[in-house]
Amino acid sequence: AFEKGDYRESLRLQMFAFNVDPNFMPTYELAVLALEKLGGKTEADLFKKALEDFNNYKPFYNLGYHFTGVGNYRMAIPFLQRSLALSNNSLGVAMELAIAYTAQFLPEKGMELLKQINLDNNFWALCQLHWCSLLSSQPDGIEEFISNTKKQFKDRLNMQDKNIAAVFAAIDKLEECLNRYKTVQNPEYIIRIWHYIQYGSAILDYFDNSVAENALQVAGGRYVAKFGSYKEVKLVISKLEKYLIKLDKVPTTVYILPSRNSEILSKAISKILGVDCIQYIRNTPVQNGLIVAGDTSEFNDYPELVNIRGNTVTFALNHNWLDNSLITPDICGFMSQTYIFPWEGGSVKVNPETKQVDKSEPDLRSAEEIAHSIASEEVEINPEFNEILEFYYERKDYMK
Repeated sequence: AFEKGDYRESLRLQMFAFNVDPNFMPTYELAVLALEKLGGKTEADLFKKALEDFNNYKPFYNLGYHFTGVGNYRMAIPFLQRSLALSNNSLGVAMELAIAYTAQFLPEKGMELLKQINLDNNFWALCQLHWCSLLSSQPDGIEEFISNTKKQFKDRLNMQDKNIAAVFAAIDKLEECLNRYKTVQNPEYIIRIWHYIQYGSAILDYFDNSVAENALQVAGGRYVAKFGSYKEVKLVISKLEKYLIKLDKVPTTVYILPSRNSEILSKAISKILGVDCIQYIRNTPVQNGLIVAGDTSEFNDYPELVNIRGNTVTFALNHNWLDNSLITPDICGFMSQTYIFPWEGGSVKVNPETKQVDKSEPDLRSAEEIAHSIASEEVEINPEFNEILEFYYERKDYMK
């Protein structure tokens, strides 16, 4: 790929090479060349420093820390593994590696790693160990850790101190997740259950065995690539309506974020729910509202929505399960790595006449017209969705 001038593809393939053997120097040399061709001076310099001091743990830790910082955990893991070996099991490196494992849906590896490290009674290391343990369905000792931490810090309860505030925020998050975990007996490894345990959030549509045989084994109910249709969007909105009614969260107003995706979805939802639809204004208090995004990333510019109040909920049609996001919406339609909105164009489809694979054209109509088309679609919700609604309703006191 590098010799053909496809430097991005070269870097993508190098990620696999690093995961196979993070000790092979020529891969680092090739990474430097590819990054320089792409103008990635900062990352190229990180690889150069690793080459210059190949038996020092620090430059490999810096590489791993950089890639965790940009959300590329798969790339970070081999560098952190090499750094850990060179550092003789440094606690700081082990913690960063455990975080990367957990982000790659490998909490068991993070748990086993931290059990082998001298945690030196470090709060953050112990917290990460218990977090990995909970996500591995091994909650023993977590309640005791929470209780002991609260006792330890009760005389230092000063939320103006950012360090103390961070400790209590971490403990509160762990305790909330543990309480949700207790509401599910022997939780299966499917995304509906674990998304609820981790975030108290709902997912309305899944890549499960009703879509394809053994689909749940692919990614636990998450989609990999998904190409949208207007009928599918209407189906998700219809499920959203049933969820809002069931949990007594029907909004009086739908709020639009400044994107075409949000505008189309918000207007379609408002038509189906029969409520008003207006533009969301940053930092303006909202009562009994539904704030709508096409993708979770659209919420990243709105930190005030992290702790939303006033019986208002956030909804994103797609929650990209590989991207970092500022918030987890209260409700998402589905989770995917790649989603093509039906009005964007680019969805793959088979031409029934030619049997050739074509790509859809962008829908250039106004947001109002597209929203009307979505609302006009005829759909039927699978009766099995009632079981999902009951799952959330029974745990409504634990939902966001």
